Amino acid sequence: RGVGGEVRSQTVTVGYEQLTAVEALRKLLPAGMEVPSSFEQVGHVAHVNLRTEQLPYKSLVGRVLLEKNKPRIRSVVNKVESISNQFRVFPMELLAGEAGLRTEVRENEAVFELDFGEVYWNSRLGEEHKRIVSSVLRPSDVVADVFGGIGPFAVPAGLKGCHVYANDLNPDSFKWLNINVGRNKVGARVRTYNLDGRAFVRALLDPAPSPTPASQWALPAALPFGFFGHVLMNLPASALSFLDVFVGAFDRAAWRAPLPTVHCYCFSKAEDPAADVIAVAEATMGCKLPGATATAVRDVSPHKLMMCLRFVLPEEAWAGGQPDDAADASPAFPQQPGGAARGKRQRVGEAGQQAESDSGEAERGPEREGSRSF
Repeated sequence: RGVGGEVRSQTVTVGYEQLTAVEALRKLLPAGMEVPSSFEQVGHVAHVNLRTEQLPYKSLVGRVLLEKNKPRIRSVVNKVESISNQFRVFPMELLAGEAGLRTEVRENEAVFELDFGEVYWNSRLGEEHKRIVSSVLRPSDVVADVFGGIGPFAVPAGLKGCHVYANDLNPDSFKWLNINVGRNKVGARVRTYNLDGRAFVRALLDPAPSPTPASQWALPAALPFGFFGHVLMNLPASALSFLDVFVGAFDRAAWRAPLPTVHCYCFSKAEDPAADVIAVAEATMGCKLPGATATAVRDVSPHKLMMCLRFVLPEEAWAGGQPDDAADASPAFPQQPGGAARGKRQRVGEAGQQAESDSGEAERGPEREGSRSF
Protein backbone atom coordinates (compact mmCIF):
# COMPACT_ATOMS: atom_id res chain seq x y z
CA ARG A 1 0.00 0.00 0.00
CA GLY A 2 1.31 3.38 -0.91
CA VAL A 3 3.82 1.90 -3.37
CA GLY A 4 3.27 2.42 -7.05
CA GLY A 5 3.60 -0.35 -9.58
CA GLU A 6 1.96 -2.15 -12.43
CA VAL A 7 1.00 -5.73 -13.22
CA ARG A 8 2.39 -7.16 -16.38
CA SER A 9 1.54 -10.46 -18.06
CA GLN A 10 4.21 -12.57 -19.67
CA THR A 11 3.97 -15.72 -21.74
CA VAL A 12 6.43 -18.50 -21.00
CA THR A 13 6.73 -21.26 -23.57
CA VAL A 14 7.54 -24.69 -22.17
CA GLY A 15 9.00 -26.97 -24.80
CA TYR A 16 9.39 -30.72 -25.08
CA GLU A 17 12.79 -30.54 -23.39
CA GLN A 18 11.23 -29.24 -20.17
CA LEU A 19 8.51 -31.91 -19.96
CA THR A 20 8.76 -35.21 -18.12
CA ALA A 21 8.01 -38.39 -20.04
CA VAL A 22 4.52 -38.60 -18.56
CA GLU A 23 3.80 -34.94 -19.36
CA ALA A 24 5.04 -35.36 -22.91
CA LEU A 25 2.99 -38.51 -23.49
CA ARG A 26 -0.16 -36.82 -22.14
CA LYS A 27 0.21 -34.24 -24.87
CA LEU A 28 1.21 -36.68 -27.62
CA LEU A 29 -1.22 -39.56 -27.02
CA PRO A 30 -4.94 -39.25 -27.82
CA ALA A 31 -7.02 -37.47 -25.20
CA GLY A 32 -8.41 -39.83 -22.59
CA MET A 33 -5.89 -42.62 -23.24
CA GLU A 34 -4.14 -43.93 -20.14
CA VAL A 35 -0.50 -42.88 -20.17
CA PRO A 36 2.19 -45.48 -19.26
CA SER A 37 3.63 -44.18 -16.01
CA SER A 38 6.40 -46.58 -15.03
CA PHE A 39 8.73 -49.30 -16.24
CA GLU A 40 10.97 -52.05 -14.92
CA GLN A 41 14.67 -51.28 -15.27
CA VAL A 42 17.04 -54.19 -15.92
CA GLY A 43 20.48 -52.66 -16.30
CA HIS A 44 20.28 -50.34 -19.31
CA VAL A 45 16.98 -51.90 -20.48
CA ALA A 46 13.54 -50.40 -19.78
CA HIS A 47 10.79 -53.03 -19.89
CA VAL A 48 7.18 -51.92 -20.38
CA ASN A 49 3.91 -53.82 -20.74
CA LEU A 50 1.76 -51.74 -23.05
CA ARG A 51 -2.00 -52.15 -23.14
CA THR A 52 -3.78 -53.07 -26.36
CA GLU A 53 -5.03 -49.53 -26.97
CA GLN A 54 -1.48 -48.16 -26.57
CA LEU A 55 0.13 -50.48 -29.14
CA PRO A 56 -0.49 -48.25 -32.19
CA TYR A 57 1.67 -45.65 -30.43
CA LYS A 58 4.36 -48.03 -29.17
CA SER A 59 7.18 -46.47 -31.21
CA LEU A 60 6.27 -43.03 -29.89
CA VAL A 61 6.21 -44.32 -26.30
CA GLY A 62 9.59 -45.98 -26.82
CA ARG A 63 11.23 -42.85 -28.23
CA VAL A 64 9.90 -40.61 -25.46
CA LEU A 65 10.93 -43.04 -22.76
CA LEU A 66 14.40 -43.38 -24.25
CA GLU A 67 14.94 -39.64 -24.68
CA LYS A 68 13.72 -38.75 -21.21
CA ASN A 69 15.83 -41.35 -19.42
CA LYS A 70 19.23 -41.06 -21.09
CA PRO A 71 21.91 -42.12 -20.34
CA ARG A 72 20.77 -44.76 -17.86
CA ILE A 73 18.33 -46.26 -20.39
CA ARG A 74 19.64 -47.30 -23.81
CA SER A 75 17.01 -49.87 -24.86
CA VAL A 76 13.21 -49.98 -24.49
CA VAL A 77 11.35 -53.28 -24.90
CA ASN A 78 7.71 -54.31 -24.67
CA LYS A 79 6.47 -57.74 -23.63
CA VAL A 80 4.22 -59.01 -26.44
CA GLU A 81 2.73 -61.99 -24.58
CA SER A 82 2.87 -63.77 -21.26
CA ILE A 83 5.47 -66.38 -20.35
CA SER A 84 4.35 -69.65 -21.88
CA ASN A 85 7.52 -71.70 -22.29
CA GLN A 86 9.47 -73.92 -19.92
CA PHE A 87 12.44 -71.54 -19.87
CA ARG A 88 10.48 -68.57 -18.43
CA VAL A 89 11.53 -66.27 -21.27
CA PHE A 90 8.79 -63.99 -22.59
CA PRO A 91 8.60 -62.78 -26.21
CA MET A 92 9.47 -59.08 -26.50
CA GLU A 93 9.87 -56.40 -29.15
CA LEU A 94 12.35 -53.54 -29.28
CA LEU A 95 10.56 -50.19 -29.24
CA ALA A 96 13.57 -47.88 -29.26
CA GLY A 97 17.32 -47.77 -28.76
CA GLU A 98 20.00 -50.44 -28.91
CA ALA A 99 19.10 -53.96 -29.98
CA GLY A 100 21.67 -55.53 -27.66
CA LEU A 101 20.13 -56.62 -24.35
CA ARG A 102 23.26 -57.93 -22.66
CA THR A 103 23.46 -55.96 -19.44
CA GLU A 104 24.53 -55.93 -15.81
CA VAL A 105 22.50 -55.69 -12.59
CA ARG A 106 23.61 -55.21 -8.99
CA GLU A 107 21.51 -56.79 -6.28
CA ASN A 108 22.14 -57.86 -2.69
CA GLU A 109 25.91 -57.26 -2.82
CA ALA A 110 26.24 -59.34 -5.99
CA VAL A 111 26.78 -58.41 -9.63
CA PHE A 112 24.79 -60.26 -12.27
CA GLU A 113 25.48 -60.38 -15.98
CA LEU A 114 22.65 -61.47 -18.27
CA ASP A 115 21.07 -61.14 -21.66
CA PHE A 116 17.49 -60.01 -21.00
CA GLY A 117 16.38 -61.61 -24.24
CA GLU A 118 17.65 -65.04 -23.19
CA VAL A 119 16.79 -65.43 -19.51
CA TYR A 120 14.24 -64.54 -16.85
CA TRP A 121 14.99 -61.64 -14.53
CA ASN A 122 12.56 -59.67 -12.37
CA SER A 123 13.95 -56.60 -10.64
CA ARG A 124 10.88 -56.36 -8.40
CA LEU A 125 11.97 -59.50 -6.56
CA GLY A 126 15.13 -58.07 -5.04
CA GLU A 127 13.54 -57.65 -1.61
CA GLU A 128 12.38 -61.27 -1.52
CA HIS A 129 15.81 -62.50 -2.56
CA LYS A 130 17.25 -60.37 0.23
CA ARG A 131 14.74 -61.68 2.79
CA ILE A 132 15.59 -65.31 2.13
CA VAL A 133 19.36 -64.78 2.10
CA SER A 134 19.60 -62.35 5.01
CA SER A 135 16.78 -63.50 7.32
CA VAL A 136 16.20 -67.20 6.61
CA LEU A 137 19.54 -68.70 5.64
CA ARG A 138 22.55 -69.01 7.95
CA PRO A 139 26.16 -69.14 6.76
CA SER A 140 26.35 -72.82 7.72
CA ASP A 141 23.29 -73.81 5.66
CA VAL A 142 23.29 -76.04 2.60
CA VAL A 143 20.62 -75.15 0.02
CA ALA A 144 19.08 -76.85 -3.01
CA ASP A 145 17.88 -74.21 -5.50
CA VAL A 146 15.67 -76.17 -7.90
CA PHE A 147 14.78 -73.37 -10.34
CA GLY A 148 17.78 -71.15 -9.79
CA GLY A 149 17.78 -68.95 -12.90
CA ILE A 150 20.97 -66.91 -13.23
CA GLY A 151 21.59 -67.05 -9.48
CA PRO A 152 19.58 -64.36 -7.61
CA PHE A 153 19.33 -66.66 -4.57
CA ALA A 154 22.39 -68.86 -5.09
CA VAL A 155 25.05 -66.21 -5.62
CA PRO A 156 24.18 -63.97 -2.61
CA ALA A 157 23.79 -67.11 -0.48
CA GLY A 158 27.26 -68.20 -1.56
CA LEU A 159 28.60 -64.76 -0.68
CA LYS A 160 27.07 -65.18 2.77
CA GLY A 161 28.91 -68.46 3.24
CA CYS A 162 26.14 -70.94 2.42
CA HIS A 163 26.77 -73.92 0.17
CA VAL A 164 24.31 -74.20 -2.72
CA TYR A 165 23.31 -76.79 -5.29
CA ALA A 166 21.92 -74.47 -8.01
CA ASN A 167 19.96 -75.75 -10.99
CA ASP A 168 18.12 -74.40 -14.02
CA LEU A 169 16.70 -76.13 -17.08
CA ASN A 170 17.28 -73.21 -19.45
CA PRO A 171 20.73 -73.67 -21.07
CA ASP A 172 21.12 -69.90 -21.34
CA SER A 173 20.27 -69.44 -17.65
CA PHE A 174 22.79 -72.15 -16.82
CA LYS A 175 25.42 -70.31 -18.89
CA TRP A 176 24.81 -66.99 -17.12
CA LEU A 177 24.57 -68.73 -13.73
CA ASN A 178 28.09 -70.06 -14.22
CA ILE A 179 29.30 -66.65 -15.39
CA ASN A 180 27.82 -65.03 -12.27
CA VAL A 181 29.21 -67.68 -9.95
CA GLY A 182 32.66 -66.94 -11.39
CA ARG A 183 32.18 -63.17 -11.46
CA ASN A 184 31.28 -63.14 -7.75
CA LYS A 185 33.97 -65.69 -6.81
CA VAL A 186 31.64 -68.20 -5.13
CA GLY A 187 32.61 -71.25 -7.20
CA ALA A 188 33.87 -73.08 -4.12
CA ARG A 189 30.40 -72.83 -2.54
CA VAL A 190 27.99 -73.06 -5.48
CA ARG A 191 27.66 -76.21 -7.61
CA THR A 192 25.65 -75.74 -10.82
CA TYR A 193 23.37 -78.10 -12.75
CA ASN A 194 21.42 -77.91 -16.02
CA LEU A 195 18.58 -80.37 -15.41
CA ASP A 196 14.83 -80.64 -15.24
CA GLY A 197 13.68 -79.87 -11.68
CA ARG A 198 12.60 -83.45 -10.94
CA ALA A 199 15.80 -84.88 -12.36
CA PHE A 200 17.81 -82.43 -10.24
CA VAL A 201 16.11 -83.47 -6.99
CA ARG A 202 16.47 -87.15 -7.83
CA ALA A 203 20.14 -86.67 -8.74
CA LEU A 204 20.84 -85.10 -5.35
CA LEU A 205 19.01 -87.87 -3.52
CA ASP A 206 20.56 -90.62 -5.63
CA PRO A 207 24.34 -90.09 -5.45
CA ALA A 208 25.05 -92.34 -8.44
CA PRO A 209 26.45 -90.33 -11.38
CA SER A 210 23.99 -89.56 -14.16
CA PRO A 211 24.70 -91.73 -17.24
CA THR A 212 23.96 -88.77 -19.53
CA PRO A 213 24.64 -85.52 -17.68
CA ALA A 214 22.93 -82.58 -19.35
CA SER A 215 25.68 -80.12 -18.55
CA GLN A 216 29.44 -79.84 -18.57
CA TRP A 217 29.40 -80.55 -14.85
CA ALA A 218 29.29 -84.26 -13.99
CA LEU A 219 26.89 -85.00 -11.17
CA PRO A 220 28.69 -85.73 -7.91
CA ALA A 221 29.12 -89.28 -6.70
CA ALA A 222 27.91 -87.96 -3.34
CA LEU A 223 26.61 -84.64 -2.12
CA PRO A 224 29.84 -82.60 -2.02
CA PHE A 225 28.43 -80.02 0.41
CA GLY A 226 26.56 -82.48 2.61
CA PHE A 227 22.82 -82.72 3.18
CA PHE A 228 20.71 -79.69 2.28
CA GLY A 229 18.44 -78.10 4.87
CA HIS A 230 16.49 -75.75 2.57
CA VAL A 231 14.86 -76.24 -0.82
CA LEU A 232 14.06 -73.14 -2.91
CA MET A 233 11.45 -73.58 -5.65
CA ASN A 234 11.06 -70.29 -7.50
CA LEU A 235 8.89 -71.25 -10.46
CA PRO A 236 5.53 -69.83 -9.36
CA ALA A 237 3.56 -70.84 -12.44
CA SER A 238 4.16 -74.57 -11.81
CA ALA A 239 6.39 -75.24 -8.78
CA LEU A 240 3.49 -76.75 -6.81
CA SER A 241 3.17 -79.51 -9.40
CA PHE A 242 6.77 -80.62 -8.67
CA LEU A 243 6.21 -81.24 -4.95
CA ASP A 244 5.32 -84.90 -5.38
CA VAL A 245 8.96 -85.60 -6.30
CA PHE A 246 9.75 -85.49 -2.56
CA VAL A 247 7.24 -88.18 -1.53
CA GLY A 248 9.14 -91.34 -0.61
CA ALA A 249 12.36 -89.83 -1.98
CA PHE A 250 14.53 -89.85 1.17
CA ASP A 251 16.28 -93.07 2.17
CA ARG A 252 16.74 -93.04 5.94
CA ALA A 253 19.85 -95.22 5.69
CA ALA A 254 21.47 -92.67 3.35
CA TRP A 255 19.93 -89.37 4.48
CA ARG A 256 21.34 -88.91 7.97
CA ALA A 257 19.94 -85.42 8.61
CA PRO A 258 16.60 -83.72 9.33
CA LEU A 259 14.20 -83.42 6.43
CA PRO A 260 14.64 -80.02 4.73
CA THR A 261 12.39 -76.97 4.75
CA VAL A 262 10.76 -76.16 1.41
CA HIS A 263 10.15 -72.59 0.19
CA CYS A 264 7.80 -72.94 -2.79
CA TYR A 265 6.66 -69.92 -4.78
CA CYS A 266 3.25 -70.04 -6.45
CA PHE A 267 0.30 -67.99 -7.68
CA SER A 268 -3.24 -67.81 -6.36
CA LYS A 269 -6.43 -66.04 -7.41
CA ALA A 270 -8.50 -67.46 -4.53
CA GLU A 271 -10.26 -65.37 -1.89
CA ASP A 272 -8.14 -67.15 0.73
CA PRO A 273 -4.83 -67.58 -1.14
CA ALA A 274 -2.95 -69.12 1.81
CA ALA A 275 -5.52 -71.88 2.26
CA ASP A 276 -5.65 -72.34 -1.50
CA VAL A 277 -1.94 -72.98 -2.06
CA ILE A 278 -1.62 -75.19 1.03
CA ALA A 279 -4.57 -77.29 -0.19
CA VAL A 280 -3.04 -77.64 -3.66
CA ALA A 281 0.32 -78.66 -2.16
CA GLU A 282 -1.30 -81.27 0.08
CA ALA A 283 -3.30 -82.66 -2.82
CA THR A 284 -0.16 -82.87 -4.97
CA MET A 285 1.81 -84.69 -2.26
CA GLY A 286 -1.12 -86.79 -1.11
CA CYS A 287 -0.60 -85.95 2.56
CA LYS A 288 -1.06 -83.24 5.15
CA LEU A 289 1.62 -80.60 5.69
CA PRO A 290 1.64 -79.85 9.42
CA GLY A 291 2.76 -76.33 10.24
CA ALA A 292 2.74 -75.11 6.63
CA THR A 293 2.47 -71.35 6.13
CA ALA A 294 1.79 -69.33 3.00
CA THR A 295 2.43 -65.60 2.83
CA ALA A 296 1.80 -63.01 0.14
CA VAL A 297 4.90 -61.89 -1.71
CA ARG A 298 3.40 -59.30 -4.05
CA ASP A 299 0.48 -58.44 -6.30
CA VAL A 300 1.10 -59.78 -9.78
CA SER A 301 -2.09 -58.39 -11.30
CA PRO A 302 -5.56 -57.54 -10.02
CA HIS A 303 -6.89 -60.50 -8.01
CA LYS A 304 -3.69 -62.52 -8.49
CA LEU A 305 -1.08 -62.89 -5.75
CA MET A 306 2.34 -64.42 -5.69
CA MET A 307 2.73 -66.51 -2.54
CA CYS A 308 5.59 -68.17 -0.68
CA LEU A 309 4.59 -71.55 0.75
CA ARG A 310 6.90 -72.78 3.49
CA PHE A 311 6.87 -76.16 5.21
CA VAL A 312 9.14 -78.87 6.57
CA LEU A 313 8.85 -82.00 4.45
CA PRO A 314 6.48 -84.42 6.22
CA GLU A 315 7.20 -88.00 7.28
CA GLU A 316 5.80 -89.18 3.94
CA ALA A 317 9.05 -87.98 2.38
CA TRP A 318 10.84 -90.99 3.87
CA ALA A 319 11.04 -94.00 1.58
CA GLY A 320 8.62 -96.61 2.88
CA GLY A 321 7.10 -94.17 5.37
CA GLN A 322 8.26 -93.28 8.86
CA PRO A 323 8.06 -95.82 11.71
CA ASP A 324 6.74 -94.41 14.99
CA ASP A 325 10.04 -94.92 16.77
CA ALA A 326 12.35 -94.10 13.86
CA ALA A 327 13.05 -90.57 15.02
CA ASP A 328 14.43 -91.81 18.34
CA ALA A 329 16.44 -94.55 16.64
CA SER A 330 17.96 -92.35 13.96
CA PRO A 331 21.75 -91.92 14.02
CA ALA A 332 23.56 -88.73 14.92
CA PHE A 333 23.47 -86.07 12.24
CA PRO A 334 26.77 -85.47 10.44
CA GLN A 335 28.66 -82.22 10.40
CA GLN A 336 27.61 -79.70 7.72
CA PRO A 337 30.24 -77.64 5.89
CA GLY A 338 31.21 -74.63 7.99
CA GLY A 339 28.81 -75.39 10.81
CA ALA A 340 27.91 -77.68 13.67
CA ALA A 341 25.77 -80.77 13.53
CA ARG A 342 22.08 -79.97 13.43
CA GLY A 343 20.32 -82.46 15.64
CA LYS A 344 16.87 -80.93 15.69
CA ARG A 345 14.57 -80.33 12.77
CA GLN A 346 14.02 -76.66 12.09
CA ARG A 347 10.30 -75.96 12.29
CA VAL A 348 8.35 -73.46 10.23
CA GLY A 349 8.66 -69.95 11.62
CA GLU A 350 11.94 -70.40 13.49
CA ALA A 351 14.11 -68.36 11.12
CA GLY A 352 12.79 -65.19 9.56
CA GLN A 353 9.27 -64.01 8.91
CA GLN A 354 7.47 -64.00 5.57
CA ALA A 355 7.60 -60.61 3.89
CA GLU A 356 4.69 -59.23 1.95
CA SER A 357 6.52 -58.69 -1.17
CA ASP A 358 8.99 -62.49 -4.22
CA SER A 359 9.38 -63.94 -7.70
CA GLY A 360 7.50 -64.82 -10.77
CA GLU A 361 6.01 -63.55 -13.93
CA ALA A 362 4.39 -60.14 -13.72
CA GLU A 363 1.36 -59.70 -15.92
CA ARG A 364 1.41 -55.95 -15.33
CA GLY A 365 4.73 -55.87 -13.56
CA PRO A 366 6.27 -52.54 -14.57
CA GLU A 367 3.36 -50.77 -12.88
CA ARG A 368 4.03 -52.60 -9.63
CA GLU A 369 6.58 -52.57 -6.84
CA GLY A 370 10.18 -52.00 -7.84
CA SER A 371 9.40 -50.20 -11.07
CA ARG A 372 10.77 -46.85 -12.19
CA SER A 373 8.74 -43.74 -12.96
CA PHE A 374 9.23 -42.18 -16.38
